[in-house]
Amino acid sequence: MVFNRSETAILLVGDFLILGASLWITLALRNLALPPFSYFEENIVPFLPMFLLSLVVFYIAGLYEKQTRPIRSVMGIRIFGAQAATVAIAAILFFILPLSIAPKTILVMYLAISVVAESAWRFYRMNKEIGEGRRVPVILAGSGQAADELYEEVNNNSAYMIRFVDRIQSVDSCTDGSAVMDTEELYEEIFDRVPLEYLDTDELLKSFSQDKVFYDRSKRLFDVLLALLLSLVAIPIVAFASLALFLESGMPFFRHDRIGKGGRVFSLLKLRTMLLNDHGDPQLQKKNRVTAVGRFLRKTRIDELPQLWNVLTGDLSFIGPRPELPKIAEVYERELPHYRMRHLIAPGLSGWAQIHDYDAPRGGADVVRTKRKLSYDLYYLKHRSLGLDLAIAIKTLRALASISGT
Repeated sequence: MVFNRSETAILLVGDFLILGASLWITLALRNLALPPFSYFEENIVPFLPMFLLSLVVFYIAGLYEKQTRPIRSVMGIRIFGAQAATVAIAAILFFILPLSIAPKTILVMYLAISVVAESAWRFYRMNKEIGEGRRVPVILAGSGQAADELYEEVNNNSAYMIRFVDRIQSVDSCTDGSAVMDTEELYEEIFDRVPLEYLDTDELLKSFSQDKVFYDRSKRLFDVLLALLLSLVAIPIVAFASLALFLESGMPFFRHDRIGKGGRVFSLLKLRTMLLNDHGDPQLQKKNRVTAVGRFLRKTRIDELPQLWNVLTGDLSFIGPRPELPKIAEVYERELPHYRMRHLIAPGLSGWAQIHDYDAPRGGADVVRTKRKLSYDLYYLKHRSLGLDLAIAIKTLRALASISGT
């Protein structure tokens, strides 16, 4: 492993213990005496859901991500934001909902103590991880752009537990006893995307064809149930937005042609945010613009709520590669050899590329940036699972909360 994954487990367990210790200290200070076990047990029961909620908030805030964990400035901001979110949610849980904890002073003291303790713990582990990061010398096997990118990333970043001391063409060409790492596998671990120049189509198809019947059926069932549940909230919002659009400039809905599973064209239902549907036509795009109401709908993502219908019909999933316009997809299929493979699964409202590739192309075709985006899509295709879908869903919520993402 290029990044010490045991550190993530240490952080997770440590966070939980710190939260429990914060409650114990709170009870001791509240009563100016060491709390008996029975008293601690009585209070920890209603706090356990909050502990688990805190860990979820930490995950959403990116406090367990290998790419940002050792970066002081990023970690400081995320710790503060996560603790602020936890405080806000805790206030709702304990002050509004009828949970059995009294007096409420205990909660206030716990929040203050846990914020200080958690921050101190996280910065301690971060400094320890960086300070004791003795990097193991290894040889990188591989060539080309992906190997160059990997070599530069690892050797210029002390967060990784290895450093490259040499490069060879292949693992078989190594004659000494040094540790050797292959570019393809290492690239995926570090960048969370596949190196397209190393991609073996037959191998990817083999991984795709593995028995995933339970996963596919579970995912479809989840899509239908969640779409039905969200529709209860979405329908009145869409109705109000439709009225606003109608009063502003006419027809509130647009149907956009998109490429779906198997290369089939389907109609994507959206609230209209622009003057007209340009269908990706460069000439019409010059005359098009976002309306005033449409700008608000885009920023709040309300314009995408009608796509719940596409999820119910099976044209879309909540998680998967974003569907592309047919005309633009034709360009990518000609220019990018592996592009058609993303059509092996249903497209999604959000995906692995959306939460990682913030430089994704918008508007017309952009082969260079789409090549990078494709590397994320194919990573998802190769490694898709319920766990990966859950991670994408949580990070999508984080992006929506910050009005970011693609």
